[in-house]
Amino acid sequence: MLKNRYRFFAFALLASTGLQAFAQSHRHERAASSSSHEESANCYDPADRADIRLWEGRAPGAIGDDPCRDIPYLRMLPARTEGSSPRPAILIIPGGGYDRLTDAKEQAPVAEYFSQTLHATSFVLYYRLAQKDGSYRYPVPMWDGQRALKLIRYRAAQLGIDPQRVALFGFSAGGHLASTLTLHSATDFGLPVHDAVDAERGRPELLGLGYPVISMDPADVPPSGSYRNLLRGFEGPELQHLQTYLSGEKNVTPHTPPVFLFESMDDAKISPQNSVLFVAALRAQGVPVDAHLFAHGEHGAGLAAGIPEESAWPEMFQRWLIQQRFLK
Repeated sequence: MLKNRYRFFAFALLASTGLQAFAQSHRHERAASSSSHEESANCYDPADRADIRLWEGRAPGAIGDDPCRDIPYLRMLPARTEGSSPRPAILIIPGGGYDRLTDAKEQAPVAEYFSQTLHATSFVLYYRLAQKDGSYRYPVPMWDGQRALKLIRYRAAQLGIDPQRVALFGFSAGGHLASTLTLHSATDFGLPVHDAVDAERGRPELLGLGYPVISMDPADVPPSGSYRNLLRGFEGPELQHLQTYLSGEKNVTPHTPPVFLFESMDDAKISPQNSVLFVAALRAQGVPVDAHLFAHGEHGAGLAAGIPEESAWPEMFQRWLIQQRFLK
């Protein structure tokens, strides 16, 4: 199971740094059932120290306490490195159309690559997903995403992280969430309650995107499942406002942090026009952008192993992070 892969790597990495208590707690793992649904790996487990709950109590707007639906959290994979110097952190936001998180390729494999090859502490965000009754539509995913980024900075010293080197990387709908958090980092999206964590800075140093959803304007890009799920139930002037406010290509400023982006121009699930529009907007505002628009690829491919052209993006991303002095 996906979750067992995280536990294995967390055990190996932390044991090698001498954190014996953590290692001892992970010696007896539950056996994974071959018949388990993939979604079960996306449930918060209070017994797993790799899982970090975003709020100690109920999350704002929570409709229950279901660990698979109502508790947003991070899953942490420590950087594989020697020494005790603070490490950069990358927050990974997987996709799924805002109503599911089923693409395992965007979770453990990417986090493992960032941790082992880039030597960055990696976090996967498990944010609340839009329900058929309208629960957890906008702005709830934004609350969860912003809280995750701020919590990483708030606990930076405890987790061995450099709070000045925190990046986001989002895939598909997660790319929309990551870009929205970046472009609107000065707002709290109407969060109803605040604590010390919320006082932390919400702007990432860098933004990475893989085949992202960017636009929520039907005039620019045909509405996707992400659009329908995130904006379920909105109508009239309020919907029109959100269509603009949540379209990344309409909200870029010269202060937007540098962006890395990859996309396949034959993407059959999400229009590559999302990426084309965003890259054009970034360039128009003078924002540094390293964009790779491949002729062929697969939506939801994660690291894209074995896919000609698109499989080159992880090494391209690594070189870009070095150029940006995010990796030392």
